[in-house]
Amino acid sequence: MPSDDSTRGAALRLRNAAVVTIRPIRADDEPLMVAFHAGVSPRSVYQRYFHLSTLEQRVTHTRLALTCRVDPAVGLALVAEHTTADGETAVVALGRMTRTDPPGSAEVALLVVDRWHGLGLGTAMMRALVDGARELGVQRLHGEMLADNDAMRAVVRHAGFVIRAVPGDAAVLRAERAVG
Repeated sequence: MPSDDSTRGAALRLRNAAVVTIRPIRADDEPLMVAFHAGVSPRSVYQRYFHLSTLEQRVTHTRLALTCRVDPAVGLALVAEHTTADGETAVVALGRMTRTDPPGSAEVALLVVDRWHGLGLGTAMMRALVDGARELGVQRLHGEMLADNDAMRAVVRHAGFVIRAVPGDAAVLRAERAVG
């Protein structure tokens, strides 16, 4: 598992002054992930997965058990966790890096609870995924997004990705960067 650095494991203050901690996902996060998915709008689901799925489909035990267990040989999954003043903990963002072919490459993806959009959380999560990819020996990252997903385009640009059109699919863009 990647070591903690300035992005992962440390308290991070967002634009709204809320504090989150970015950390690797754990098997015992499954209940938190149910609440996480309840906070994601159908539009955000569509922008992340390129199709709609119901809350009930996204929170099945089988699906969440896979989400909450990651083998470093396959990739990395990080969550941003927020604890309220009354001690309630919530997952407010999920970032994944999954190894792909050719060797040394991996795909990245993010999903942020809607009420946490626009606070710098996506940028921090992407930075943590890039750092984690570097620590795991990944040399190139890529991700696809819908062309109208302005927020994700801004996040990947800020993280040093180059965005290109996907040949034959005007609705989808591909972001790529060397990890270095």
